[in-house]
Amino acid sequence: MDGMVVTLLNHSVDYSAGIHWNDPRQTKLWRYCLHYMACLRQEGMTPAAQRKWMHAWVAGNPHPRSEGWEPFPTSQRLTNWFKIWWAAGFSEDDEPLLASAYAQTRHLRRFVERHIDVNHLFENLKTLFWAGCMFAGAEAEAWRSWAALHLARELRVQVLSDGGHYERSPMYHSLVLEGCLDLLNIRLAWAKQHPDLADLLVSKVEAMLVWLDRMTHPDGEIALFNDAAFKIAPAPGVLFDYGQRLGFHWPSSSRLSHLQESGYVVIRDNGHYLVMDIGPIGPEHQPGHGHCDLLSFEWSIGVQRIVCDSGVYAYQDPVMRPYVRSTAAHNTLRIDGEDQSEIWKEFRVARRAHPQKISVETAPDGTVHVAASHDGYRRLPGRPIHRRGFTYHGGRLSLRDHVTGSGVHDIEAFIHFHPEIAVQNLSRTMYNLALGESKIGQIAFENWQEAQLVQGWHCPEFGRREPNTVLKLMSRVQLPFHGQIDIKLDRWPA
Repeated sequence: MDGMVVTLLNHSVDYSAGIHWNDPRQTKLWRYCLHYMACLRQEGMTPAAQRKWMHAWVAGNPHPRSEGWEPFPTSQRLTNWFKIWWAAGFSEDDEPLLASAYAQTRHLRRFVERHIDVNHLFENLKTLFWAGCMFAGAEAEAWRSWAALHLARELRVQVLSDGGHYERSPMYHSLVLEGCLDLLNIRLAWAKQHPDLADLLVSKVEAMLVWLDRMTHPDGEIALFNDAAFKIAPAPGVLFDYGQRLGFHWPSSSRLSHLQESGYVVIRDNGHYLVMDIGPIGPEHQPGHGHCDLLSFEWSIGVQRIVCDSGVYAYQDPVMRPYVRSTAAHNTLRIDGEDQSEIWKEFRVARRAHPQKISVETAPDGTVHVAASHDGYRRLPGRPIHRRGFTYHGGRLSLRDHVTGSGVHDIEAFIHFHPEIAVQNLSRTMYNLALGESKIGQIAFENWQEAQLVQGWHCPEFGRREPNTVLKLMSRVQLPFHGQIDIKLDRWPA
C-alpha cells in the first residue's frame, strides 16, 4: 500500500502512510466508495494485489460498528469479493478472508436496510443470496432462501411494467440491472432450487435492457435525469454486452418510445435523440434520489449533447447538492422562485409535483405531440398549474408553457446547454447556437418579458463540474400565462 494515491469520484487522496478507511476529511460517499473496493476488479489488478487490498480492509476495519460495516458498503464490497472468488476460485491464503466475508454476511443479515428500501434493499438481498451460494451449511442456506423470497417481491415492486427501475434514475437502474445480470450469471448454482426466481429475473432483465437502450444517448451514455452521473454504474454498452453474453436479445429502438410507467418519452429521428420527463419524481414513499426535473428534457444530435441536464456533483456538498436537485438546474419552469417539489437535505422531498393529463400522439406527417401538467405549485397563492406541450418534427422542437390559476406571479424558464455549445445573441427574442465555428441551430421565444444568459453547472460525473450557458426567460404576469420557446437544430455538428 506504500506510496498509494486513491482516486474516487474524481478526488485523489495520498495514503502513502497507509489507508485511512474512515478518513473524516472525506465525504461519506467517498469513504463508502473506498469500502466498496471496486478497484479489485480494475484491469491490471493482479490476484496478489487483490488479496493485499482485502487483507488491508480486514485489518483496518475490525469493529462491526465502523462505517465500512454499514449494510450498503458491506453489500458492495462482498459482491466484489464474491466475483473474484467465483471467477478464480479460492486458495489456502483466502481462509482468513472467507472467514471475514462470512462474518460480514452474518452482520448484513442482521441489519438489512428495510428503512431505506429502494436500491439499498435490493443490494442487501442480492448479496445475501449470493453469499448463500458461496458458503455451505444451514445458515448459508437460510440466507439464500430468505433472500430469494424477498428478492422476488422487490423485483416485482422495483422494476416497473416498462422495465424501468422505480427510482427513475438511469444510473440506479443500471446498477440494479448489473446486479440482476450477476445473479443470472451464477444461476447454475441456484436455479434448480429457485426456478420461479430464475424465470422472474429473466423476464425483468429483458425489460430492463430495453428500457436502458431507450434511455441511452447516441454518445453511448445514459440520460442524466434524477440522481444520475457517468462512471458509477457500468456504461450501457458494457451492460448490453453482458446481457448478450447471457443470451438476451431485444428489439432496436423505434422512432417513438413511451416508457409509460417510468414517465419518459424518447424520440430518435435522423440522428436526433430527444428524451422528455413527464413522470413522477420517484417512489412515493422514498423519492430521495429525485430531482425537480418534471417536464424537462435532454436533446442530442449525433454524439453531441445540445440541451443537457445538470447531472450530479456530490451528495454531501452543501451548495452543489441543492443546486443540482433544484428546478433551476433543469430545463423546465419555475414559479415565484419555488421548486416544483420541495427538496431539502441531501435526500429529502416534502410536498411534491405529480404529473397529470398526459398525452403522447403522432400526427400523420410524423409530428410528435407530448403534453403533461403537474400540480407542484398548487401550494402557492392562486394555486398555479403548469402544463407544457412538446411538439417535435424534423429537428425542430416547440415548447408551449401554460400556467393557469390566479394572481400575479414570477414565471421563469431555463434551458441548459452543454458546455461545448455557445449561445450567441441575435435579437431580444432570438439566439444562435454554435459548436466551435459552426452554427448548429437557433432558439427563439414569444411572450417572455426578459431573457438572460447565465452560468450554470454541468456535472456529468461525481466530483466533476463544468460551467455551461443557461438561457433564463422571465415574466411577471397576471395568470393565466402562455409562453413559447422554439428550438431548431439545422445541421449535424462537425
